[in-house]
Amino acid sequence: MSTRLRVASLLAAVLPAACGGVSHTIRTDVPAPRSIAVLPFGGTADPELREAARSLVQSRLRSQGYQVAEAAWTDRLLSEHGWLHDPVQFDPDALPVGPAIAALGVDALAVGTNFSTSSFNVLILRRQAFGGSVQLRLGDGTTWWSAQHSASTLGGFLLTSGQVFEELRAQGAHGTPMATLALVDEFAGDVAGTVPAQKGTERPSAGPALSAIHMQHGPAVAGLERIVVEATASPGATVCCDLAPYVEGVPMVAQAGRPERFRGSHDLPAGTTIGSIAVRARDAFGRETRAEVKP
Repeated sequence: MSTRLRVASLLAAVLPAACGGVSHTIRTDVPAPRSIAVLPFGGTADPELREAARSLVQSRLRSQGYQVAEAAWTDRLLSEHGWLHDPVQFDPDALPVGPAIAALGVDALAVGTNFSTSSFNVLILRRQAFGGSVQLRLGDGTTWWSAQHSASTLGGFLLTSGQVFEELRAQGAHGTPMATLALVDEFAGDVAGTVPAQKGTERPSAGPALSAIHMQHGPAVAGLERIVVEATASPGATVCCDLAPYVEGVPMVAQAGRPERFRGSHDLPAGTTIGSIAVRARDAFGRETRAEVKP
């Protein structure tokens, strides 16, 4: 068999996979969700690529008019409930959908599974692909929308085409991080494009509730004095405090049995004068409330 015929056979074998579109389904008899939490994506692809795909899908869903919870907020609540121990090994299918939706306070979970990458250079052909499946699952276990897709690139040349050096340069770049991220971006755009745009889902302007800020001094030990700050905020919020002008972003955690009461502490040299205390509470969708008091 001539080189041209071998090339043609290889092209015929890989072209269908390279040109496939998005396969998706949607339940038209079920109301569309308005708020979504995107879980860490599972699969064999590198964790960095899966996280990039997750972030891009989040962004695309938000641009489609959905309220999308921030990834850090989602991961924190998943961890607090014992559902997320290691994002790299996270199995989305093992998560109890109903309880997770209730804990996260959203209408649906975006579940990404079976994410993988593949690439090869065979003779004068090269192909690289990134793909997986994404579903929007509701609290009753219903899958409202799902999509499967593989974004890929394909290249090659004939020996008499006069493009040998150009293609060799392309093969040298094949599989680089930039090339792979371009496929991840293509995947996210293609998949999210099959989700119906949501109209009339305005993000409320008000942030989480925040009140009853209180500071107390602990006993000095080895020249250090513990500053304890407490505040009342909306359950589930991400809360931190600033002790001006010395430290910012001291984490505050909810107290056992009192999800609305948060506490944080930081050690400063004994006798330090604090200018002001600012507490910040942030909700799932990035809305933030800030309150400042004098000690």
